Amino acid sequence: LAVSTLAWGIACLQDRLTVVRFLLLLVKEILGHWLVGGLVLSGVCASLANRYLILHSVHSVAQTVEWLYAFDIHCNSFFVSFLLTHIVQLMILPLLLSDGLTSTLCANALWALAIAAYFYVTHLGYCALPFLTKTEYYLYPVVGVVLLYVAFAFLAVAGYRFNMTRMVVSFYFG
Repeated sequence: LAVSTLAWGIACLQDRLTVVRFLLLLVKEILGHWLVGGLVLSGVCASLANRYLILHSVHSVAQTVEWLYAFDIHCNSFFVSFLLTHIVQLMILPLLLSDGLTSTLCANALWALAIAAYFYVTHLGYCALPFLTKTEYYLYPVVGVVLLYVAFAFLAVAGYRFNMTRMVVSFYFG
């Protein structure tokens, strides 16, 4: 995370990158996205699994999803989305930031793929537990991501360009 944050800072801030600004970006990235986001998502996913997805059997010991296991699933899921939104996106950043329909569609597709991959890997992590049932519920947000991508694609064709990469760059480096 530190290396990719430095690379993003160099790419987007160029001559305005200072040590203080880099440290602020690093804190925002590590504490904000990875840790706080992971704590919240892990807690929500573990609670949902423990409340609704446990397969109860008369002849088995009561089992629950531990919070640390849920956080490990988050770390695995985050890695895939990190590769897409921090590494791949940085390599094709000039294409994604250009003003046009193709760049908007590619940027939004990359973000949709990253979010869908996050939920897919999350699903795989919970699917590995034999005492959970109906873990495909963790895939339901992917439907919303696909619908949002299609809606934003239609808006982009109509001239209303919502480029997720531009929004993220503006938010962090604006």
